[in-house]
Amino acid sequence: MLRRFALNDGSLGGKQVGTFTYDTANVQFAMTISKEIPTDDLPLSLEGFAARGKYELSHEDVLRWIKGRICPPGRHNIREILSGNCLNEYDEFSLLMVTKAKCDKDELYIVEETVPTSQALTPK
Repeated sequence: MLRRFALNDGSLGGKQVGTFTYDTANVQFAMTISKEIPTDDLPLSLEGFAARGKYELSHEDVLRWIKGRICPPGRHNIREILSGNCLNEYDEFSLLMVTKAKCDKDELYIVEETVPTSQALTPK
């Protein structure tokens, strides 16, 4: 199943600056940075990619981005953090969902996009 999220920036009034996807079957991440947002307006975690003309991020790029936003697995009190968030084991995606990708580095956050039931059932 492909889960899709809008990547919004609170410092831009909640404007969408990209799209984040997670393929649950293949455990693969991807991200697209919007070309419509001026590079200088992007948070530093995305600005470097856009400045190099890289708007489609690979699984490895996105995983590195995620790891910069969540607690590392070796953190001193990681068991307490996991149990406090009803998580049985360390999982990057689960931790990202708990925090909605928010961290102290910028004002980015994710919002899951849903397909309306009428569209999901309509044959193409």
